[in-house]
Amino acid sequence: MWYSDLYRRHLLDMHIEDWDSEFLSEFSAEEYLNNLKKAQINYAMIYFQSHAGLCYFPTKIGTMHAAFEKDPYMIKHLVDLCRENDIRVCGYYSLIYNTREHDKHPTWRMISSNGQSTRESKFGTERLDFASAKSGRYGFCCPNNPEYREFVYAQIDEMLDFFDFDAFFFDMPFWPHTCYCENCRKKYLDYNGHTIPEKIYNNTPEYYEVIEFKYKAMGEFIQSVTDYVKKKRPDMPIEHNYAQSIAASSACGCGEEVNAACDYVGGDLYGSLYNHSFACKYFRSVSKNQPFEQMFSRCKPALWMHTLTKSSDEMKTALSITMAHHGATLVIDAIDPIGTMDSRVYDRIGEVFEFQKPYEKYFSGKGIEDIGIYYGTRSRVNDEQYNSRECCRVLSETLIRANIPFGVTGSVSEIEHYSVLIAPMLSKLEEKDNDRLIKYVENGGILYISGCGNRKLAEELTGSRFEKMTEERNLYIAPTDGNLDLFGGFTKKYPLAFVGCAPVVRAGENCRVLATLTFPYTKPYELKFASIHSDPPGRASDIPAVIVNAYGKGKVIWSALPIEAMEYEEYRDIFLNIINSVSKQAYSVYSDAPFNVELVSYKDENSFTVNACVLCEEIKTVPVAPFEIRIKTNAKPKRVALLPSEEDVPFTFKDGYTIFKTRTLNIFDMYKIEI
Repeated sequence: MWYSDLYRRHLLDMHIEDWDSEFLSEFSAEEYLNNLKKAQINYAMIYFQSHAGLCYFPTKIGTMHAAFEKDPYMIKHLVDLCRENDIRVCGYYSLIYNTREHDKHPTWRMISSNGQSTRESKFGTERLDFASAKSGRYGFCCPNNPEYREFVYAQIDEMLDFFDFDAFFFDMPFWPHTCYCENCRKKYLDYNGHTIPEKIYNNTPEYYEVIEFKYKAMGEFIQSVTDYVKKKRPDMPIEHNYAQSIAASSACGCGEEVNAACDYVGGDLYGSLYNHSFACKYFRSVSKNQPFEQMFSRCKPALWMHTLTKSSDEMKTALSITMAHHGATLVIDAIDPIGTMDSRVYDRIGEVFEFQKPYEKYFSGKGIEDIGIYYGTRSRVNDEQYNSRECCRVLSETLIRANIPFGVTGSVSEIEHYSVLIAPMLSKLEEKDNDRLIKYVENGGILYISGCGNRKLAEELTGSRFEKMTEERNLYIAPTDGNLDLFGGFTKKYPLAFVGCAPVVRAGENCRVLATLTFPYTKPYELKFASIHSDPPGRASDIPAVIVNAYGKGKVIWSALPIEAMEYEEYRDIFLNIINSVSKQAYSVYSDAPFNVELVSYKDENSFTVNACVLCEEIKTVPVAPFEIRIKTNAKPKRVALLPSEEDVPFTFKDGYTIFKTRTLNIFDMYKIEI
């Protein structure tokens, strides 16, 4: 595809109101273009409309921003200038979030359980899955309203007719809250045979039914938008913002159905550099086409700090993580309300992309991934203390710190090639993929699962039977005889502490129990206690905490409590000890790189590449001393080279592994091993 080698992307946030005549009054297409050129952008996402619902083109059915009334062609002029300067253009359109149309059309509004929209009730009665505390600024239109849908389609027609552009990006494909409008009530009744419950209690059948309704209804709407565009422009790539598949809970309804409507995926995500890496792996895995798109804000930490810009090293670090995964980076800036841009920002972005350019031609190959993290997008239940998203995020950091090659997969991605698959805290909403997970184990795979959310899967693979949940939330995991070495010094007398309820199960007769649950001296409802400040271990049990079971040609490891969710080093080590004790595999890559270095490796037909990133959150990156890398190449290579300089690197070859030492690592390096 034409976008397959466009890695330097940009978006200028333009969610600007028009109640003040100064807003966007100084907008200049020429200034905008000059800044894009300065930043070395080759793919620009440009606003055609915004969350405010104001359009930046002459619209017959919507409302054009007042600043463009004198010259309705300003954005069209910008689009044309970009294309004349070999910059591809992606048009931005906001779905669901449309304050102007929300205000104009009361019947289009998403309605909360109190009978009002969240904008009507100013700050709403329900928690929003959007990051702003000023929720009253946002008007939500319901995708189940047929009139709103027809409005969206009509605006798509207007944009396709008015602009000459290359791709479409649709933002906000998720439910900010549960909607109780007439259309949702009717559709819910059609789907489920009864009305949507006014009160939804966690972990009830109705609770999961409502979540599934949201996935299905949002998926239908998003697919209809893609289909409508493709009917007019079959060749136009479509991207829907997929950030909420990671950033929000399952209640937002953004999952595989949204991904199915995209030609490639991407999204704007925030948080630690480890989160950034996890998102890159997941996006790369599920995207139909490459490169996936990873967005980051040039503001620190996000756009709400309008004048605080990330340092060059901070930008390069974020860029490097995406580079290591062969993704496209889209840098988000925000326009000044009057319509100007800070040109100094674009000097810095240009410097950062200049750093990337020499590496772009090497973005190829198949990822070397020994372990797979199975991310359950339907298992992001916010009210639960531990869910798939949080466990997978911590797991990703654990494997990075251990220098273990891994990928992130899920229900729409391949799992067969992983020697070990880790699927933490899956919920019953993931049952649709049970057959594939069972087949994976039957065919010789090693699967780790935790909890009993997906009870059918756990019981089938372990032969165990779920009985109840513990009353206690302060529990302990005690290693059984013969397994002390796995638990890093924790014993029956001094077991591993864990906060959280656990399922009580009766282990299958062929299961090997690695650890059991130990309880505090007293029940949580008892006034008496053993120690006033804590609940030390006092009652041993034979209730299994960790078991291993053979199933078909493979094995399953089940943990009652998600050890993988804990960020303490002791828990990380214990988790890896358990995995390694069952898999006993030799990894494709080994290294003594420190915790804050990520290695991402690829294999081409006659070569391997290893990308090394420093995951440093500081304003100035702290260089990392040289470290050793061992990569399984099977054959002795002709050479090892540092890219892009092609400088030769000394190496040795032993037992199928090519071994070399890096230079001092400052942000990012790439090494090529030619066979």
